[in-house]
Amino acid sequence: MKKNVPYVIMALLLIPAFAFVGCKGEKSSNDIHIGATICSEGAYALVGVPYGNFYKAYVDYVNQAPEYQDILKGRNLKLTVYDDKGDGATGKTYIEKLINDDKVFSLVAILGTWNVVAAKYELETCNIPSVYFGTGSSAQMFEPARGGQRYMMGVQPLYKTEGRLMYLRAVTSFQNVRKIGVVYSTADDGLSLKAGIEEQASKDTRPAGVKPTIVYQPIGSTDAAAISPQVAAVQDADVIIAAGNQAYFKAIYSAAYSNSVARPKPFITTYVNASPTNIPTEAINPGAGIIYSAAWVVYTEKGTESAEAARRQKDYAEYCKIVDGDTRYIPASEKAAYKVNAYSMSSYIALKHFLAGIERLNASGKALTAQNYLEAMESARIPIAISGGVNYADGSRIGLDALQFVRYQPPASGPAANGTFTEVEPMASIDELIAKLSK
Repeated sequence: MKKNVPYVIMALLLIPAFAFVGCKGEKSSNDIHIGATICSEGAYALVGVPYGNFYKAYVDYVNQAPEYQDILKGRNLKLTVYDDKGDGATGKTYIEKLINDDKVFSLVAILGTWNVVAAKYELETCNIPSVYFGTGSSAQMFEPARGGQRYMMGVQPLYKTEGRLMYLRAVTSFQNVRKIGVVYSTADDGLSLKAGIEEQASKDTRPAGVKPTIVYQPIGSTDAAAISPQVAAVQDADVIIAAGNQAYFKAIYSAAYSNSVARPKPFITTYVNASPTNIPTEAINPGAGIIYSAAWVVYTEKGTESAEAARRQKDYAEYCKIVDGDTRYIPASEKAAYKVNAYSMSSYIALKHFLAGIERLNASGKALTAQNYLEAMESARIPIAISGGVNYADGSRIGLDALQFVRYQPPASGPAANGTFTEVEPMASIDELIAKLSK
């Protein structure tokens, strides 16, 4: 059996224990030690591999780039990453190791609902900054956070929040929607998305006949053939919402493609599926239903005249510079794909968000401690790279609540991964979409 070991960014060697990354091979008490669990094997490796590869490349870049030295103040980032293989129990063990044995200063960019749910108690009680989680799990949501919960500082839109947005997009972006089919996974992601859809539907005060009916179908399998009865139960819906993460979404879409009635229906799915590498192969075929999704990572938008849009474009330019310059972790043949990969962009956002806190702490003149870092992060709203912003003041931990509405555009030739996502409607919040519905 292959032994799990962390990634090492020093001399292209794997060392069995933990790795000091980006420190030119030297261990120093002056380093800022960060860590994460990121799967590079298993069902979610299609997410974890680009996510982890860029993360490592970015750590290397930060330790070497002149523009980051004012933030590091003579220190280096040191990174420890363990491969949990997409398993929550394994991830929990590694998170405990990062906290108790590796003694990281901060957990940065832990990937996956499975990890956040399994290690929720540890994350809430360790009093170590946990900055950015690669999931929309509601396990990171607090209104407000108290005590050790405050150290959990998520960014990504939460699934429940996105469920509300999914319902609003279904009724504002498509005409004459009288029935919505929701096929949802019985895992945390699907249940949270469903809860958000239900909440927003309950707030829709339009009369019967105008307000759509909703048919819910739960699935516990990622096998397309096994879930075909549930998909058949929503085949006559005007819009189908695929409420599940990567593996569930592929199964739902493939099952619908095999159903001649459901096949051409528009699909709305969660933002975690908005990457060309995660698009089912059937989506490029003539007559396949158009896939709509959301984007909180916004690197292309129709209007770029605002200061916020200009900031996002500057962030994206830096991201592409790092992709182009890396020679260790991002294969040359995949650089073009990485430039449109939402998963690798997510790890860029995660580390840049962590460094924003370090920069704020430096400006305060206070020592590098967990408490001081937390206070710096909670002091004011923080712009998020290639995205909007979050505000942790007063214990708020609700993530982003504004998303861009996008659709999958198949490639002119080649596999589905060669396609792209294009803007249908600009980034909008729940309140903005409710106002649109009332017009």
